[in-house]
Amino acid sequence: MKFLYVHTGSNLPPDIHLIQGLRESAHEVLELVEKGYGFGKYIRFARRFSRAARGVDAVIVGYGLPLLTPLARGLSPKTIVFNAVSSQYEANIISRGVAGRWSPSAMKWWFIDFISFLSSTKILLESEGQVDYVRAHFLAPKKKLVRAWMGVDESVFFRDESVQKSKDFTVLFRGRFLPESGILTVIEAAKKLEDTDVRFIIIGHGFMYREVNALMAELEPKNVELIREALPPAELREKMLSCHVSLGQLADHPRLLRTLPAKLYESLALGLPFLTGRNAGVLELLKEDETCLAVKPGDAGDLAGKILYLRNNPEVLRKVSERGYRLYKERLGSRKLADEFVSTCFGK
Repeated sequence: MKFLYVHTGSNLPPDIHLIQGLRESAHEVLELVEKGYGFGKYIRFARRFSRAARGVDAVIVGYGLPLLTPLARGLSPKTIVFNAVSSQYEANIISRGVAGRWSPSAMKWWFIDFISFLSSTKILLESEGQVDYVRAHFLAPKKKLVRAWMGVDESVFFRDESVQKSKDFTVLFRGRFLPESGILTVIEAAKKLEDTDVRFIIIGHGFMYREVNALMAELEPKNVELIREALPPAELREKMLSCHVSLGQLADHPRLLRTLPAKLYESLALGLPFLTGRNAGVLELLKEDETCLAVKPGDAGDLAGKILYLRNNPEVLRKVSERGYRLYKERLGSRKLADEFVSTCFGK
């Protein structure tokens, strides 16, 4: 098949793995990068899209571009697949809390989701919980909704046993500082383990940076290395591989009923044991004590205790690492996910 993939050019995880996988399966993928701002962006897109879409079998609108789906629908009779992952309303109102749930801003984000879902032929979502949520809140027909696991950029995230583990037992947190991330719980757990040989590396930035800065200043944990800048891909991979455990989302937050973070897939691809809160979204894919480890959400004491247990039981870590990596190889490789996408959305 021949696809036109519209994306931001940022190699975002929901997009890059699908582009790579489709090409590995001998599909032709044309790319249309849209990263502009303002109303003129849509005029420029319309001109470029009309030319680029000629002769393709289907259009895929990538993650973070919901307003391009109705525009693409108006310009082309082709199948329009929206790689939504989740909803803009959920990200802005439920996660970041930028406005109240019945505010004009919330209604704006709800309408953006509604019109983007209405305009799409198929909608790719990150979990069955997300499918149920979108169906209930945005009136999207179930036949449009496709649960599609995410993948990774396989040129960046791959197992490399030549990278040595850190001398001290090292716990990794990587990701944006969002309410559902549990970053404050991680810092509190680190403080509890300050007098042990457990070390934490936090690679992240974002929405909650003020709260993170304040808690770091208050607690002054001596066992935390905080890296705020974006690392080059090779350096990031080696930094992650040097750690013994990778942390997932650890807050007690309603969004975790249905969301799965990109670092889950990255950790599996690297062969890193993944330690998460007991979140329904994650546990759709992973199984506690087999392909992941889990703690009570929002509980710094439980997290600190589990980390000490894992430090003292390396065989448990090894088994979870191997099972998680096997799951990735069997079900989450880019080509495997692309083949499932084509089969589910196009019956081929």
